[in-house]
Amino acid sequence: MGRRASVAGATLVFCSLVYVGAHSYQGMRAESEKPPAAALEFLGAWGIRGDGPGELQDPVSIATDTLGNIYIADAATRFVHKFSPQGTPLLTFQEDPLKHPQSITVDTGGAIYVTDPVRESVFVCFPGDKDRYRELKLKLRASKENLLSVAVAADGLIFVLDSDAGKLFTFSSRLRLQQSWNPPMNASGPRNHPSAVAIGPDYSLYIADPTDGRILRFTTERQFVSEFTAGTGSMGGKLSDEFAVSKNFLFVMDVDGRMLHVRTPDGQSKLDVDLAPELGQAPRRPPPIAASPRGELLVLDESAARVLRYRINF
Repeated sequence: MGRRASVAGATLVFCSLVYVGAHSYQGMRAESEKPPAAALEFLGAWGIRGDGPGELQDPVSIATDTLGNIYIADAATRFVHKFSPQGTPLLTFQEDPLKHPQSITVDTGGAIYVTDPVRESVFVCFPGDKDRYRELKLKLRASKENLLSVAVAADGLIFVLDSDAGKLFTFSSRLRLQQSWNPPMNASGPRNHPSAVAIGPDYSLYIADPTDGRILRFTTERQFVSEFTAGTGSMGGKLSDEFAVSKNFLFVMDVDGRMLHVRTPDGQSKLDVDLAPELGQAPRRPPPIAASPRGELLVLDESAARVLRYRINF
């Protein structure tokens, strides 16, 4: 009797193990049969249209800080907004002298830089401090149509690109001019001037050449390194001046306003993806973008006053 009970118990244990093993195998099989995540995975969108704090009326530029917080300059309200990585409003402020906010970036210490081509200035803002901002005055042609782009290196150097003059200015962290130069462009038109600048983690300068549809890469000593184009496999597209640089990749929008091109630092094509499913098929100007240190790409859909979030799975 005891022996039969032992045999029955052993049989029950064996059957249980077989049952558990079978279900574990089926679970692993189901998991392995799941389709792989898209290289650029759409996570959702956030943003409320309006003219109040935390609301977007005419958003024109976007940036992130080292924690992944998001900063947006709004030309209509003259607001500068700060949001959490999930889109929760954290801070909104104005500075009276700031008349036409345009390009925005943030340094490693949290200072916010906003260009104003009407004021011919770059505002360096310190929200919450007694001295809330400093104004970097430039000797430019005051014009709302001019493009002023700003980038800040980890060592505090400030790079300001004046598209109208075709010049790149370098300032120290104390706002003192160190040098200026004209990045070489192809002579394909009388207004062939660079229009945007960004700096990579390796201190490379990336400058947009919108007429020829390419991004040029230089060292901070002004030596040419390489250039990036849409490539032959992207249906004849051209790169716009809306781009972002991360540790490993260059993200740049096509002039069609929908196609995103991703390139490695050495110029190799990593990905070409159409964002029309989220942005829509209607013609549009290329949207501003930012690469978050949280492994996300942020696309500023200006016409809809919202931010699209994508997870970078490569």
